[in-house]
Amino acid sequence: MRRAAVFAHYDKDNIIDDYVIYYLKALKELAHEIVFVSCKNLSDTEKEKLGGIADFIIAENHDEYDFGSYKRGYLYLKDRLNDFDELIFANDSCYGPLYPLHGIFDEMERDEHCDFWGITKNRFGLLKDGEGYRIAERPHIQSYFLVFSKKVFTSNIFDEFMHSIRPLDNKNEVIINYEIGLTERLISAGFKANTYIKALYRFNHVILSFWRLLIERYNMPFVKCSILRHQNDDLTTTVFWQECISSNTDYPVSLIEENLSRTSLEYKPVKFVPPLLKIFYFYFIGILPSFLKHIFRRINHIFEHLS
Repeated sequence: MRRAAVFAHYDKDNIIDDYVIYYLKALKELAHEIVFVSCKNLSDTEKEKLGGIADFIIAENHDEYDFGSYKRGYLYLKDRLNDFDELIFANDSCYGPLYPLHGIFDEMERDEHCDFWGITKNRFGLLKDGEGYRIAERPHIQSYFLVFSKKVFTSNIFDEFMHSIRPLDNKNEVIINYEIGLTERLISAGFKANTYIKALYRFNHVILSFWRLLIERYNMPFVKCSILRHQNDDLTTTVFWQECISSNTDYPVSLIEENLSRTSLEYKPVKFVPPLLKIFYFYFIGILPSFLKHIFRRINHIFEHLS
């Protein structure tokens, strides 16, 4: 099976980090062609890191987030799309793969009725509500890793969607129109979706709140960078993360540690919510009905603002 991959890149210092190179090398084992798209201008020195890995590099300033990079890669490939059986969209918002991607693709290929798939699906999503936003039940495949069959990526509906991508006012609008919008538009057109991880679907932010459980029990191939950079401390904990990854996978933890030394936010432990209490919440209270989870989260939120 011939695959093309579009890889979306962003780095605050305009570099291509070693964890990205590791990811791309793993992706290269599956994809016959990789189009690397950065939303920033990159130096020739940085581009040279991609020698023998990326088949084409696009590095130009744009403010359309990852979907803007996906669009640019898609447009570059558009005249040759019939040469491929699958199209992959991936980005550098995750460390990994923690587990081999071959096994994941082999498993997903067994679903003969699947037209597009991802690693995880969120049951809930944002909905525009007047001047603000609210959470609503809007199932959607998360866009950090997406795989489309030829039936999808050569369709008019997919082409129209890709051409519709433009700069939006904020990230919430990007999520609503593009991440959620893509799944909803494809399903409305009759395409069938699937996900590799199906566990804990009744909860929101599974990839964040239950990242450790997904790695240990369900062979989750990625961990979001934002978790270990302490950008999601209101949703999860990061204690003993090295042990979790090193004891369950062969991924070189040093790649993450090197990246975190440059990108991680300062960790500020919450005075009134000890880490053990958070661990209790995410492993035990998290499996109780959603209204109890919501109550506990509100209490946690109040304590954090008091700290």
